[in-house]
Amino acid sequence: MALDYSIVEKYLKFTNDFSEMEWIGRQIANDYSKLYSPIMMKKMYEGVERHIPDADIENKESMVYRAIYDFWAYGCNVDEEFYLHFDEMTHAEKSEYLADCMRNVYFNHLNDNGNPDLIDLLSDKYRLYRRLQPYYLRDMVELRTEEDYPVFEAFVKKHDVFVVKPSNYFAGHGVHKASLADYGNDIRASFVQILGEGNAIHEQHPSRNAKMVLEELIVQDESLSKLHPDSVNAIRATAVRGKDGKIHLYHPWIKVGLNGTFVASAVLNGFDAEIDPKTGVVITEGYQESGHTYAIHPDSGITIKGFQIPKWTEMVELVDKLMAELPQYGYIGWDLVLTPKGWCVMEGNYYADFMFQLIHKRGFKKEFEELIGWKYEKDFWWQNHLK
Repeated sequence: MALDYSIVEKYLKFTNDFSEMEWIGRQIANDYSKLYSPIMMKKMYEGVERHIPDADIENKESMVYRAIYDFWAYGCNVDEEFYLHFDEMTHAEKSEYLADCMRNVYFNHLNDNGNPDLIDLLSDKYRLYRRLQPYYLRDMVELRTEEDYPVFEAFVKKHDVFVVKPSNYFAGHGVHKASLADYGNDIRASFVQILGEGNAIHEQHPSRNAKMVLEELIVQDESLSKLHPDSVNAIRATAVRGKDGKIHLYHPWIKVGLNGTFVASAVLNGFDAEIDPKTGVVITEGYQESGHTYAIHPDSGITIKGFQIPKWTEMVELVDKLMAELPQYGYIGWDLVLTPKGWCVMEGNYYADFMFQLIHKRGFKKEFEELIGWKYEKDFWWQNHLK
């Protein structure tokens, strides 16, 4: 659906008055009923409910409309509204952040003005795998239709345990470790069920396709698995092509799982801790989107801050190699894992988050602009789409 920005322009202005934010959010939602349909509003309320379940209905309703205001004013999504604490900030403070949609303006600038093919290459897990297969150090197959059954059958006969992922979803949603035993030891039935998982994701989120990928399980090096053996504790190595033309490793962090979960994600069931890009030493405690922090991993007992990521120089060299393979990109968020064979690619991310804004409780917009030598001059992120 094409967005009608004139509806927003009628009302939107920067303000520090919470009641005025709410009023503007209500007007936009009421006039923009095509976008803010009952289904969309239900999702908004569910998003607010996740963060303030004990609030009364009036406060939840108020936060829904303030979140709509912050979306149009700063590009902030519902989750960021809470974990970045936009609901408590002034206009000046919020302006220092690169929130979701505003962040994407900068990513598009760095990646050939948002070339759709560049977005698709990083969004499609199997397509990127085929492009960079030697750096993955494992097998991967894609399931689209019933015609892919022979590919699936050969894969599961080779790999007893594997990882199932939606082809173009994000933040660990829908990812799980599996084996044929989990599907009743029936190859045909398991194939049909996995295809069904993809179809269910597409039905719930039409912008995501129904394709699924199966990956050989990554065997993580013991030096990192000791943090939490049940999860793959990947490094988010954000690569930025700076104004000097060089690749900069920008505020990298480690993702660590908790409580026996497989997916390590601060969104779901893990935490993130920032790493010094020069030394590979973890320089913060672990942070979750909920606001909870971990000085010591509750399962392994390992102190987070001060932990040395092994073979750091080799990882930085891998980032340089990957960016040399894809010279048309100025920004990619790589998820990399250390295996006994060396560092491998888990995946590359076009819309890579700035979780260090959560960790440091401040925005990094000016710093990022200085690094890349570019500043978006318009007031609102959506003005970038106006002709």
